[in-house]
Amino acid sequence: MLGDKKDDIFLSRWINGELSEQELEEFRTHPEYDHYVKIMTGADALDLRDYDIEKELQSLKSKKSSQAPKKIGKTIKLWPVIGIAASIAIIIGVFLYNPNSSFVTEYGETLSVQLPDGSEMILNAKSKASFNQENWKNTRLVSLEGEAFFKVKKGSKFTVETTNGEVSVLGTQFNVQSQNSFFEVNCYEGKVSVVNRANTAILTAGKAYRNIGSSAEKWTFTGEQPTWLTYTSSFKSIPIEYVFKELEKQYNIQIKTSNTDLKTIYTGTFPNNDLEVALRTVFSTLGMDYNLSKDRKTVVLEK
Repeated sequence: MLGDKKDDIFLSRWINGELSEQELEEFRTHPEYDHYVKIMTGADALDLRDYDIEKELQSLKSKKSSQAPKKIGKTIKLWPVIGIAASIAIIIGVFLYNPNSSFVTEYGETLSVQLPDGSEMILNAKSKASFNQENWKNTRLVSLEGEAFFKVKKGSKFTVETTNGEVSVLGTQFNVQSQNSFFEVNCYEGKVSVVNRANTAILTAGKAYRNIGSSAEKWTFTGEQPTWLTYTSSFKSIPIEYVFKELEKQYNIQIKTSNTDLKTIYTGTFPNNDLEVALRTVFSTLGMDYNLSKDRKTVVLEK
């Protein structure tokens, strides 16, 4: 049935939902039907979608015309709309020889990924995540470096693995940030289990856990999703070292901090889509003066 040009056209019509009910019923009885369904299910799992988020902070507009456009909602098309069986063969090759799926964001980018079970993972800037396609049904395991928000479909245990600890759930919405010795988890819906070298915590909606070095803390918060999904970075009682790192990550800049006490505690926000407003917001709150280089790549803190 599936071997000549006519069959290629038939497969193209099936993929595009153009078969009649009778043709579809006949195809379902064919011995190769389940094989092609598995291929298409895997292909769907690799589809990356634009994350449609509405811009906020209208009151913080400034000289946007002088800034390079910010890369938000990056989309990677791993394969075009399939029209012939040869394209399906390419996808077979992907699964046979590349079982690991990996996704990376650059400075100032976010990326939405639909996982094989329909769960959603949204990566913040300068983050990396990967999972094994072949073992997904058995493990639902994602390895993460950086920050990501997860909307997990109910099912078997879902685990986010980082160098700082693991977060496990059955079905919920939560945010994980892990970089160097910094580890933070916020639960927005359901319940999550957090396990790292020194502590174990169970978080319900509105609860958060943070580990910086050997110091661990819990607190409550309000909100239905991380503010970075709407172009705003938010911080609660955090050393400015991590605020500066987030500025660098969002805007691809370098902040020179000689003679600056990086343990100073900061609570506040800054916009992720306007460099000058972000710098003024942070450094005016801290009572610090600064200079931005002409190429807009280096921030020097004044003594």
